[in-house]
Amino acid sequence: MSHRLIYFGLSLFMVSCGDPAETINVNKTERIPVVLEDDELFASNKVLAFLQNEKKFIEDANAFFLKGINSFRNKKDLDSADYYLRKSILKEPTARAYFELGNLYQNKKKFGEALLAYDLAEQLDYQPFSKLLYNKSCLYSIQEKNEMSGKYLEYAIQAGYNNIEHIAKDSDLKSLRESHYYNEAVERGLRGTSDAKNLFWLSFKKEFGPANFPQKLKQSMNIEELNALKYISFDFEKYISEMRNEEFSREVSKGFYYFSQPYETEKFVALIYVVKDEFMGELAPLTYRMATFTHEGKLIDKKDIAGSSNYSEELKEATLTKNRVINVKYFKPIYKEDPDLHGFYDNEIIKKNLLGSTTITISANGKIVEESLKNAN
Repeated sequence: MSHRLIYFGLSLFMVSCGDPAETINVNKTERIPVVLEDDELFASNKVLAFLQNEKKFIEDANAFFLKGINSFRNKKDLDSADYYLRKSILKEPTARAYFELGNLYQNKKKFGEALLAYDLAEQLDYQPFSKLLYNKSCLYSIQEKNEMSGKYLEYAIQAGYNNIEHIAKDSDLKSLRESHYYNEAVERGLRGTSDAKNLFWLSFKKEFGPANFPQKLKQSMNIEELNALKYISFDFEKYISEMRNEEFSREVSKGFYYFSQPYETEKFVALIYVVKDEFMGELAPLTYRMATFTHEGKLIDKKDIAGSSNYSEELKEATLTKNRVINVKYFKPIYKEDPDLHGFYDNEIIKKNLLGSTTITISANGKIVEESLKNAN
């Protein structure tokens, strides 16, 4: 016992003498910061990944934001406002910067960009939510898309937008007021103010960011992209029934994650979420599942459109286009080591042999239709 104590004390003494011992960091990997480019401003998953960066540029972003607001509201210099608001977002994306960028693009009649900006403001939890919904109603009315405008006016009132006098006079809502959708929207909105059902649906829907077309669905993601995915709470099981297994108990082996909202029409909303086997860790294959819903949150259709559920099956890679057409390619993965001997875990895919391709379209009523598979040969 005494010998051991003497040796231990000697060891401490020896370490403390002379130059300090070199500190060695074991298994410490530095995360590579995500870079947000100007053409990725509306790529919601890239924006969320960027927000995971440890280094922040909040002061710079605020300075650019204030310059943008001054140019927009005071100087009426829309081009300068555009420049400064985009610079603010590239420094540090915020809900308020996207909201004001949406207002700016609405003024510039760049309606597609305005909707993308509002969608990202929504995903980043802009408050008050009712004001964002109201501005979307105005955006659709200006384009004379009165059915959609009415839907969002109804949502806005239910979410707490109660300035009925302004609604009745706002020039942006002129087209909506001249249609039969206006009175219906106001009446339903006021009736549903105390009904949480629509707001519950909206709180689910708003977490899906806009798609940046062409949107490519990859078989795997890097660690930054995976960390940026937001987990879908089991509270929303009514919209994702597979959160329960065949015994109607909670499915704990699978994780469900928000991904994107690629399409919205007067008849339906299309959402994509990612399904991942949590027991397989970061290297688990990903399944991209598309579901279409009515504007009240009722499921219309559902289909796996990309990825794979396990390592042994074929892979699907998909590219989404603006016109509700999804181009899908099927591949057979070739692994570096024989999976029968080495297994699939940590077994690099060195090649993907094209098996065939197909096209998926979404009909006017929200049905997801896949053409027959065309073989590569």
